[in-house]
Amino acid sequence: MQPKNGRMKRWMTIPLLVILITVSILIAYQDCDHESSQRPSSGLNTSAGCDIQAEHWYKKKRLKTLKGVALVIHGLNLKPEKMEALIADMNQEGIDVLNLSLYGHGSNYACRSRTNPDAQRLESFRTVTYALWSKEVYQAYQAVRKRADRKKLSVFLVGYSLGGLLGCDLLTSRPDVFFDRMVLFAPALNVMIESYLLKALSPFPNLVIDSLSPQSYRSNAGTPMAAYKAVFAAIDHFEGHISDKLNVPTVIFIDEKDELTSYRKLQDMIDQKKLDRWSIHKVQKDGDVDKGMTHHLMIDKLSTGRNMWGQVRSVIRKHLLLTRY
Repeated sequence: MQPKNGRMKRWMTIPLLVILITVSILIAYQDCDHESSQRPSSGLNTSAGCDIQAEHWYKKKRLKTLKGVALVIHGLNLKPEKMEALIADMNQEGIDVLNLSLYGHGSNYACRSRTNPDAQRLESFRTVTYALWSKEVYQAYQAVRKRADRKKLSVFLVGYSLGGLLGCDLLTSRPDVFFDRMVLFAPALNVMIESYLLKALSPFPNLVIDSLSPQSYRSNAGTPMAAYKAVFAAIDHFEGHISDKLNVPTVIFIDEKDELTSYRKLQDMIDQKKLDRWSIHKVQKDGDVDKGMTHHLMIDKLSTGRNMWGQVRSVIRKHLLLTRY
């Protein structure tokens, strides 16, 4: 049973979330004149003068033997380049990496005239769908698989939050997709019940909700309801397609105090679906980590602390390179 003070803390977050949502609605109505009805058919739109990129390759270090190819997928409203600490470690170990920028993030957005890149990116973020993101992930997987098959190498998935969800969903729903090993950071395979309060705002896809992450990690100032709808759709689709195919060697990093992903539900899913090749590694952040960091954010030394990040790196290296713990 959850301790009484733990229950109180969780329920105290609900009125705070309601206040945040109300303020966001008022801001959205003030900004409604700037909304666009255009919706992209894919995340690979290009226009003159724009450098639109969804896929960025990072090659292994020159003198290292190529040992595998990894697909890396960032979290919701996270700058894709913030995954580079993980990517650098994999490159150092002889792994080529494709870092995917989901539509509405990084340099993957529809380019329009007379607006700055930040405004263009946010405008694109307001038009995302689960189908669009799923298509991008599949295209990126095909590129990774092609490179790996040429050298007869393993394919890895490294996903944070939304990235972990979309990667696992792809694995369970596409018969031609297979990962040899996975590394998941706080995968959004389920979310806290408080997060579902956002579903009440589904009729307002252009509404932008302020993010919890520090400004330096955000790809956009906030997250539009269209993006949250896409996340909920991805969770629903994933839950309807869970199968034994998901049971590949996987390590999961998660903080028991995670504000978005439910540690308990994740553990229950592993037990109920008999995912005996999955293992959870609890993240307990160092005491000197900035108080502005959420428990959900854990993708580099700054967000976990030096000691904790050293442990994370060690586990990943041993897991992907098949060495003993």
